[in-house]
Amino acid sequence: MVTKTINQLHFEDLDPIRFEELILSMVYRMKRWLKLDHLGKKGSDDGIDIRAIEELENGKLKSYYFQCKRYSKITKAQLLRIIDDFLDKNLEVPDIYTLVISCPLSKKQIDDFEEYSKKSGFKTISIWTSSIIECKLYAEYQDLLFAYFGINLTERRNKKINSVRRNIVLKKRMHNDFLKSTGCRNRAELEERLHSPMTKFNKSEVLIRSIDDTDYPENTLLEKDFTGYFKAEVYSFYHNGLQVITGVKDIKVKQYEDIDNEDEFTIKEISALEIGYLPFDNIIDYDYDGDEYYMYPHLYCDFVNRNDPFEKIGYAYEYLYGWGIVDDELIIIE
Repeated sequence: MVTKTINQLHFEDLDPIRFEELILSMVYRMKRWLKLDHLGKKGSDDGIDIRAIEELENGKLKSYYFQCKRYSKITKAQLLRIIDDFLDKNLEVPDIYTLVISCPLSKKQIDDFEEYSKKSGFKTISIWTSSIIECKLYAEYQDLLFAYFGINLTERRNKKINSVRRNIVLKKRMHNDFLKSTGCRNRAELEERLHSPMTKFNKSEVLIRSIDDTDYPENTLLEKDFTGYFKAEVYSFYHNGLQVITGVKDIKVKQYEDIDNEDEFTIKEISALEIGYLPFDNIIDYDYDGDEYYMYPHLYCDFVNRNDPFEKIGYAYEYLYGWGIVDDELIIIE
């Protein structure tokens, strides 16, 4: 199964002032500040890049200092020197001091920094590492993700919403076209449909075609071991798409004598249908009537795994009361 991931943010791609401006934009929204200054931009920050003053309900003032360090890595000595440099340049410490650093820190580094800071007279210490900054951006400051890194989460969310709506429409269309609309004519037909899920379909076969294949109907390879289209038999619909039969395979499964005792089982070899799970996401569209070469439904799919469009491969077997899906946990993989 192919999944899409989001890469870590590269704070090192921002110049130091731009990094400070990002943090300033985040700090600005934290509270309704009485006063907020960006000191680092002027070139002589005295160990203070951002200074913020909060007025409490009792009228007292609470000071916050933020020191921004855009490092890719840092040593213990460099960390402790940050505190020493601050004390060399300032007579007073703030109520809350926050070190904002664009790299990860180990637990020991954090513990050492906090311990040294408190011994040096600091009241409350806060540390924003790269992962914390990133977490805050994704959770609370999504517009800043776009402004500073070009990541548009609103667009991604809209795409997800549109994908859900599109898949619901596709599901209803496919159910309407693929499944038999008439009821069972007799008890024998009813028992057959209950026994075999594939008998509820109007047509038993489909042609699965890659949207990248431009050589149909020739039997050519788009690249090594990549077939532009292949035939499969329908098995059933599942919650996320269509299950199709891609072949028959002998597999080994665990067979428990006592379902309450997972330690005692025998290994049995069975002949099973290999089932491809084709999600609606990967079905771009379909032509139910086919063409003069293959007169059954053509499914135009995104072959996300190069060779096929399936999110996973499973197995089905026939037992006394019908066909059923083999539980993945029962399969012995060799």
